[in-house]
Amino acid sequence: MIRTFVRRFAWAMLGAAIGLAVALVVYFGLAWILSGRLTAPVGEDPPGAAVAGVSLACALALGLVPGTRELEVTAARSLLGADAELVVPARETWGHRLRTAVWIAFHLVTGLLVAFCLFGLIPATIVIGTESVLGHTLGTRVPVPDVAAARVAVVLACVAGGVAAALGAWPAGALARRAAAWLLGPTTADRLEVALARQRREAEHTLLARELHDGIGHALTIVSVQAAAGRRVAATRPERAAEAFVAIEEVSRGALAELDALLGILRDDRAAAPAGGVADVVEQHRRAGLEVAADVALPADLPPILRRTVARIVTEGLTNARRHGAPGEVRLRVGHTDHEVFVQVSNAVSDQARVAGPGPAGAAARPSGRDGGRGLAGIRERAALFGGSAAAGVVGHDDGVRRHAAGAAGKDEGAGPSRTGGPPARDQARAGQDGAGFADDDGRWLLSVRLPRITAGKERDE
Repeated sequence: MIRTFVRRFAWAMLGAAIGLAVALVVYFGLAWILSGRLTAPVGEDPPGAAVAGVSLACALALGLVPGTRELEVTAARSLLGADAELVVPARETWGHRLRTAVWIAFHLVTGLLVAFCLFGLIPATIVIGTESVLGHTLGTRVPVPDVAAARVAVVLACVAGGVAAALGAWPAGALARRAAAWLLGPTTADRLEVALARQRREAEHTLLARELHDGIGHALTIVSVQAAAGRRVAATRPERAAEAFVAIEEVSRGALAELDALLGILRDDRAAAPAGGVADVVEQHRRAGLEVAADVALPADLPPILRRTVARIVTEGLTNARRHGAPGEVRLRVGHTDHEVFVQVSNAVSDQARVAGPGPAGAAARPSGRDGGRGLAGIRERAALFGGSAAAGVVGHDDGVRRHAAGAAGKDEGAGPSRTGGPPARDQARAGQDGAGFADDDGRWLLSVRLPRITAGKERDE
């Protein structure tokens, strides 16, 4: 409490010092004008109302000086202990300047009042109280009561008034702390700007988490699988164990390079290094023991950012197939039409999951992964960045992905969107209409992602 009182008193004295300097400059300036430029007699004191009015105008004008708001915000935070959100906008508007001017005028007036209480009222109460105790005047114009009881009452009043004047900085500081929240706090536009800045920071954190999940998390999955396989065959088939160790070395080296690229983004906002291509991702999973039947055909003019996104989606799809799918072949198809790029990953599911479907029951029937579903959410986010779409579910199930395969459009023409948030079935089927698709995928889990085809030339034009 004492520390708070001292800080509030220091804030008031800061305002008193500035306010007294302004008042003195105005007083002597007006006196010079009245004595040297106007018809007033030499030596005439300027009117008190004129001094007060011009001083107040000067105090308001201080709010227009650049950097003043920043100083006042710092003083309010450190001396008043203002816990409200005080802002120093990057671009000050006239609304900010006006509120800053009012705050400075309030600061100076409050400081002068506290100074008057300290250096005016307290000495006056001491002198008047002393006169009442002595029973005679000490040169003041305040009459000394003749009755002893009246003198005692005057002494008590002087003591109470002196204590109140000495503690005047406390209520003044409390009032200033409340006023700071309104005069130095954010406007509606400031709150919107702060919210947008917070949203950008959260988006950056989400991007970093997604990159770590897609890159480092999947690499660790392959490393753990290869390490377990190498341990089982180390004694009986040392050549297979050596292959597992080579795969671990390669995947770990790639993960370290990607981690270094992510740390570079955090350090100096460098662009992320390009990820490995789809062929590299497929080869890594094959070395880890996943049976992958891949059909990959990407256009040569695909920009690096879209190529990287496709590789990330393939990585997530194959990793989910390894973690949650039943044993068997995983089918990957990456292709394009004149207007879009599509990715399809199909894997077998257990009979229990096929019956339960893609809903909560199906999620419970499938092996639970440690990613808690963040992988599919990341795929949808990546697709949404390009204006694409993503759908996942059991093919042919009422609640899942109804048809993605070539030749299925005729059966589901006009079908509505699936509960997974994907596009209508006839749009999904269009992804496989230019070649052999997964015609026998009924009952299999299918991830289907469609992205608009953006060429490097279009990217440069934009």
